[in-house]
Amino acid sequence: MHNKQAKIFAASLGAKMPELDLHGLYPSEALEKLELFLFANKDKQMCRVIYGGGTGKLRQEVLDYLKKHPMVEDVVEDGGSVVILNE
Repeated sequence: MHNKQAKIFAASLGAKMPELDLHGLYPSEALEKLELFLFANKDKQMCRVIYGGGTGKLRQEVLDYLKKHPMVEDVVEDGGSVVILNE
């Protein structure tokens, strides 16, 4: 099993990882908190960011941001959240 697959499998089993809940925030506020969260957890292999359901605006902003971020190896959507895989 490759490292990426192992991380995804661990996340699906409920592995302990840092979490950031962005419910109720405007996208600009959420991205600011997300940036701080990423730097605070740059040494972690996995993190979870919860954005919830709603209109999907926050979800799209968060995913677009993460996919372009140089510290993020990959993102895996998981319902109303995303698991961030770091190198």
